[in-house]
Amino acid sequence: MIRRLVADLQSRHRSPVELTEAALAAIERTRTTLNTFITVDAEGALAAARRAEADLAQGITRKPLHGIPVAHKDLIATKGLRTTAGSRILGDWIPKHDAPVVRALAGAGAVCLGKTNTHEFAFGTTNDNPHYGNTGNPWNPGLTTGGSSGGSAAAVAAGILPLATGTDTAGSIRIPAALCGVVGLKPTYGLVSTRGIVPLSRTFDTAGPIARTVDDVAIGLEALTGIRIEIEERASLRGIRIGVPEHYVFDKVDPEIEAGVREALAVLTKLGAEVRTIEIPVLPDCFDIGITIVRPEALAFHGRWFPARANEYGPDVAKSLEAAQRITGAEYIIALERRRRFARTLREVLREVDLFAGPTVPMLAFENRLAFEPVAPGGDLPRYALTRFTYPYNLGRLPAISVPCGLSKGGLPIGLQLAAGAYEEAFLLSVAMAYEKARGPWPEPPVRE
Repeated sequence: MIRRLVADLQSRHRSPVELTEAALAAIERTRTTLNTFITVDAEGALAAARRAEADLAQGITRKPLHGIPVAHKDLIATKGLRTTAGSRILGDWIPKHDAPVVRALAGAGAVCLGKTNTHEFAFGTTNDNPHYGNTGNPWNPGLTTGGSSGGSAAAVAAGILPLATGTDTAGSIRIPAALCGVVGLKPTYGLVSTRGIVPLSRTFDTAGPIARTVDDVAIGLEALTGIRIEIEERASLRGIRIGVPEHYVFDKVDPEIEAGVREALAVLTKLGAEVRTIEIPVLPDCFDIGITIVRPEALAFHGRWFPARANEYGPDVAKSLEAAQRITGAEYIIALERRRRFARTLREVLREVDLFAGPTVPMLAFENRLAFEPVAPGGDLPRYALTRFTYPYNLGRLPAISVPCGLSKGGLPIGLQLAAGAYEEAFLLSVAMAYEKARGPWPEPPVRE
């Protein structure tokens, strides 16, 4: 999609100003139904679009995103543009500098529309925000987008813009990508700079792209890193070994999700991949290890405001920070060592297989109000259960991608997650692209711009 848009812009069949004006209008049309943005920078976006158009008129282009509208999760600092982190605490913060990821996309010629809605301080998985309103899912606005990069995923799914940034600490790119029916990539830890991004957990935080297709995500990753991503176009996956830890990824999972993912695995098998069942006994430990690290690290950042300004936080984030106060230093240190052993186990398994595969999330999109009720399979709260399959690859610091693989009978997206070894993004994207091509065209959601 992005390559086609860039070609249209360069051939002057479309203009950056036209694209930007259409995107800004779409944000406003969907504000009450989807609420994808917290802050819109119409003036700045139109000025950037006019500069891009002037460059095109002179034959100057800045591939690969010249004149392409993008948006940044409202956790990412933007110079002179309000960055709230979805909170009251930072409701009036105007950063003095752009985060490196913002500079990277601007340097690639992108036009920034503004800041997308997020779960408060990215400390949650549903994008239910008591300060700026919930984000609606384009497949059903009454349902959650997942989070915490839900605004970015919903804006891309609704066709408002082709590319947005997100952050991922326990699944916050891949969860909304799966529930909104788009592609989301969590890169290898450290590959994309997180400087200038309000932290949740410095041990786990990553930043990455969300887009409609695998190719668009690859373009976004190239722009974010400045690294050429050489993706092999694969007609066959022969010789590639894909491991599925069925004991974990098909436990307490919605039957329709299991069916959709098994169908996707059959497609991978038809392409020539060897799909085998594997055992990774440590996988159920991921949540306990993760929160014992994430919560204290979050508290270390929020100590400047919490508990003194606890009443300014949403109830779920306040409860998480309160819980962090009960985690001892010894427990934190032990969890760090457990994380290292967990990551080592994943690396050892990757000597026997090339990729991990399974569902991205265990459940379909649910009503926003259910986020705090124990209705998930097994009695788990959805805000926790949504991370069950994504968290392991944050602990392992491995790249992982969510690709749409089907719709439920009720018309809700199902996501296939693939994960590879550290810094193997090109390989991961090549397999995801082969699957996406074999899967065929993806439908548009009922709520479009």
